Amino acid sequence: MIVSHRYKFIFIKTHKTAGSSMETALGPLCGPDDIVTPMESNAGTSIPRNFHEPHLLGRTYASSRLLRKCIDRHSPLLGNWFYEHIPAVRVRELVGEDIWNSYHKFCYERNPWAKVVSYYHWKTLGQGRQLPTFKTYVTEKTHRLPLDARLYFDGGQCLMDEVLDFDTFHLSFPALCKRLGIPYDGVMPREKTHISRQPVDYRGYYDDETRAVVADSFSREIRLMGYDWEPAIQDAPSALARA
Repeated sequence: MIVSHRYKFIFIKTHKTAGSSMETALGPLCGPDDIVTPMESNAGTSIPRNFHEPHLLGRTYASSRLLRKCIDRHSPLLGNWFYEHIPAVRVRELVGEDIWNSYHKFCYERNPWAKVVSYYHWKTLGQGRQLPTFKTYVTEKTHRLPLDARLYFDGGQCLMDEVLDFDTFHLSFPALCKRLGIPYDGVMPREKTHISRQPVDYRGYYDDETRAVVADSFSREIRLMGYDWEPAIQDAPSALARA
């Protein structure tokens, strides 16, 4: 998650949409007063900044996993605490209405049937998690699905100014940087992409039941972006949020 005062944007990070690569590209360009949350690959570097209060509790909370298990991250004791997949509703509370209303708010989304397959692969192969079969994972919901509408919706209202489609990333991200005045050089770092560099046809993972479960679970994303079961024709880079 990034709040950039230098370029006046708020980036909400969703799952399996090149969010880590974007943070790697944008983080070094952010100003000293911007907010950049840490992730595994940049923790301990100078890129994360201003995501916690400078007092003792804030510094200790940021460095201690044990403390983060004991104190809720939305606790008023912490003050301003920003984290990687923080919901937009919470960001609005922390930055205030003036910044929220005047900055460009965006995130990326992805065809949910493809996203669920990618997320399942990341958990099982990338993190070595012991998950059940794909069908059980989807239908019984014993483990969390990557339901990202909760990050950028408030009930039925999308809070973003722009939701960009992951499948048109190569077009939409450079265009976004140009609009915001970000000096993007066209080189995108590859984070968390080592699991499979080959295109995967997600449709082969589903049967009628699992396909229907995903359609129901991701209904807000599907309505907003117009996603369908078949791979989309890459001609619509974004969906503009409507109040």
